[in-house]
Amino acid sequence: MIRLIVDTYHMGSWNMACDLSIAKHVGKGIQPTTIRLYGWTLPTLSLGRFQKIEDIDIDYLRNNNIDIVRRPTGGRAVLHNKEITYLFSAATKHPLLPDNVVGSYKVIAEALRKSLEILKIHCDVEKNKNKHLNTPACYDAPSIYEITVDKKKFIGSAQYRNENYILQHGSIPLSFPLKNYVNSFKLSQEKKEKLYNHLEKKVIDIKSILNKEISFEELAEALKYGFGKEFNEDVFIGELSQSEYDLTKKLVKKFEIDIDTL
Repeated sequence: MIRLIVDTYHMGSWNMACDLSIAKHVGKGIQPTTIRLYGWTLPTLSLGRFQKIEDIDIDYLRNNNIDIVRRPTGGRAVLHNKEITYLFSAATKHPLLPDNVVGSYKVIAEALRKSLEILKIHCDVEKNKNKHLNTPACYDAPSIYEITVDKKKFIGSAQYRNENYILQHGSIPLSFPLKNYVNSFKLSQEKKEKLYNHLEKKVIDIKSILNKEISFEELAEALKYGFGKEFNEDVFIGELSQSEYDLTKKLVKKFEIDIDTL
């Protein structure tokens, strides 16, 4: 069985803490494999686990009411705004998931692809390692086994795993915040223009594909089909347990970055 939680909008530190809380419960066998869908109360720039904060234009974030948070996963910065974010967490020894990041990434990507087909979003799973620009931006090129549409990066995902659990989350942009994303980085004006022009050609969102946005509920129905088919399991609508909620509250400070002190 796969539990699917259709959540709501939260601050970035709560979202990251909740993802980690779920993963810890899944890793201990207290909860089944879990998908969570959620949004962000404020536009929020999430930094990869080891990314340098010196790359970020803090003044720009502060002046434009953009929050900042550090993810438990690796990779580079993502600006979460008009999007639906997903979490997928499973036990590390799940029988259908290979014992490495790239292999499990591929399986999850196939489940996402099957799901998106239900929404009439015809996408591909990137098969190649692409060269990234020398920027702190996650979206400048699709990584291997990420989801693309018309060879443009669509879903940006990142994974963390240990001996107990896999935690993968990713952004499904409804409308990509291109200008704010580029301006969030400490880059020269020339490099910002280059990055903007590059992203304009290399990134795609749901509104561009379908000429409309979709709801959490529409995506949830699609994921029930796609993940159910890929994992050959029933997917049921569930909710956060009291234990997961309590642990989330304890973990929130772990992910908070006080923008006013930077």
